[in-house]
Amino acid sequence: MKPNQQYQKGQLFTIRYFRILPLTFVWIVLQTGLYGYIHLNGFGQFIANHLPVGSVFLLVIFAFLLNPILSRFGPTAPFNTAELTLCWVMITAAASVPGYGLMEFIFPYIAAPAYFATPENQWAELILPHLKEWLYVTNQSALNKFWVGINPYQTIPWQIWVRPVAIATIFGLSFFFSICCWAVILRRQWVERVRYTFPLVQVAANLTQADLNQKAFQPVFRNRLFIFGITFAVVVHLIRGLHQFYPFFPNIPLDYPIRQFFPNKPWLAIVTGWPLLFRLRLSVVGVTYFLLPDVTISIWFFFLFYKFQEVAISAFSIARINTQQQVMGAVLVLTVVSTWQARKHLLAVCQKTFTNPVNSALVDDKSEPLSYRSALLGMIGGFVFMGTMAVTMGMSVWMAILFILLMWILATTAAWHVSNAGCLLVNVGFTPFNFFRMIFGGRALGVRNLILLSFDRSSIPNWSSQSLMAYSIQNFRLANTHHLRSRSMKLTQWMLLAVVLSIVVTFFTTLTWIHREGAVNLTRWIFNVGPGAMRRAIDEILNPSPPNLPGILSAGTGGIIMSGLIFMRQRFLWWPFHPLGYALGVTWAPSRLWFSTLIGWAIKFLILRFGGFRALRQGQPFFLGLIIGEYFMAAVWQISALKTGVGYWGGPPS
Repeated sequence: MKPNQQYQKGQLFTIRYFRILPLTFVWIVLQTGLYGYIHLNGFGQFIANHLPVGSVFLLVIFAFLLNPILSRFGPTAPFNTAELTLCWVMITAAASVPGYGLMEFIFPYIAAPAYFATPENQWAELILPHLKEWLYVTNQSALNKFWVGINPYQTIPWQIWVRPVAIATIFGLSFFFSICCWAVILRRQWVERVRYTFPLVQVAANLTQADLNQKAFQPVFRNRLFIFGITFAVVVHLIRGLHQFYPFFPNIPLDYPIRQFFPNKPWLAIVTGWPLLFRLRLSVVGVTYFLLPDVTISIWFFFLFYKFQEVAISAFSIARINTQQQVMGAVLVLTVVSTWQARKHLLAVCQKTFTNPVNSALVDDKSEPLSYRSALLGMIGGFVFMGTMAVTMGMSVWMAILFILLMWILATTAAWHVSNAGCLLVNVGFTPFNFFRMIFGGRALGVRNLILLSFDRSSIPNWSSQSLMAYSIQNFRLANTHHLRSRSMKLTQWMLLAVVLSIVVTFFTTLTWIHREGAVNLTRWIFNVGPGAMRRAIDEILNPSPPNLPGILSAGTGGIIMSGLIFMRQRFLWWPFHPLGYALGVTWAPSRLWFSTLIGWAIKFLILRFGGFRALRQGQPFFLGLIIGEYFMAAVWQISALKTGVGYWGGPPS
């Protein structure tokens, strides 16, 4: 079979690269560039979740407009499943760069140290001597243009930004490459053996599935419940969007504030930190419908469990303990247990790499996106390169090893959340800086390690909403769903190429938008992370903290609880809770997802209770329509913000 041909259910597809690649590359450029304006100006989230709005929008255009038109010119004219899958794989991989991805925080980090250093804050004496000059921008004229903006007659000093951005990007890209290889290694374990549900892949699978009977629309899009679901979502967001422009127009509220009901301690803890938000998002309700019952109930139950712990901590004024420490222990136990469960597969991969037994079916990797040898050696090589760069930057060797290990754990955990629970948003709940400071204390870490760890979101934000590992493992599962051969399609190579293209586009477009407006006039919290990192480092340098024993005990408690949850789920079929909910913790993600998940769980429970499994299956198109309809309208309103300047935050998780 030729490399550009794929079989699906007995049909042979030819991937016509000359058609699909130009459209894909153009959309990557547009999607990446639009982020720079939409997100930095606070107009909405065009990319930032594990089912990117921009990517869904393009595939909706393919499914509902381009392919129906092309079908009039013959049965082979529309884009086929393999072509649409390749397009989806590339545009989602590219979405891991802007938004909350690789390039989001590089600019504020490298622009903050020299610009905000003053005699009062002592950064010039205590921090800058420990930072390599090639890690940040020192030219004050360039920094003034970045933070304040330029007039139409001034130019952007591109050459000054190239070196620090390139260094940070290469560092992050080496990690991206490594976790992409790690996703290849885990694919069989997660997809074929443990059989995670991959809920978000079901949306992508429907959007990339071309009708084998050469109809204009595939069957699910002709389903009455799907039409009703998508119409309902479109109407809701059409009304809400019009209200944004015309306040006299009626509104459909989806956010229900409760802060006024809890003005005093200890109940104030419910609405502070990561607050208890009553936000209804139709797409989250739709995704919830495709989740396992124990996953669904655990997401909202454990968020409430954590919030009431915070009330107790506030009531008794317990010092140096917070709920995030429990998440640290839970995540570490989860990683150990899941690695142990995959030990046979991982040992087989190592055996294939280093001894290459040709007759062992256990280590057959012909159906994998890359050979196991290439994947394992690529992952090791990427981590070694990353560690070498970290040491060159000034990090201790032992700290570099632990840092990379922790980042690997965080990326794997984020992908695990997405694969099991379809988490549109993932925030693992703690950063390397907080974790290592708790374990070792500031004095033991040393000044250089503290400073470099404080830049913990600069180029590898894998506790965020756009982890390349999560995108990678989902894309491999999508190809498997369509019975496509990932290796012959070169999915891994195309994903990495899309990432590189998105990096280049992000560099030029984001710097352009920042210089046009001035960073101080854009979304404040994004650009506060740079000065915030410096303040965090200087506080620890001036007042180094000892190891946090209460925090370590709290993390140990989290590990014990996680072990108990895993044990109960494996031993007792009646056990209602999934460990995933506890590992999510109290972060930005469950704060915004829990209420919609609760509503979705209740709807699914009622349908199952009164209609049975048949009604449950028949209802799937409606909830798929809710997801696609809300995403489509969110994209429409955010694109309209380019002209109107009126943003829209009522759509997918925001």
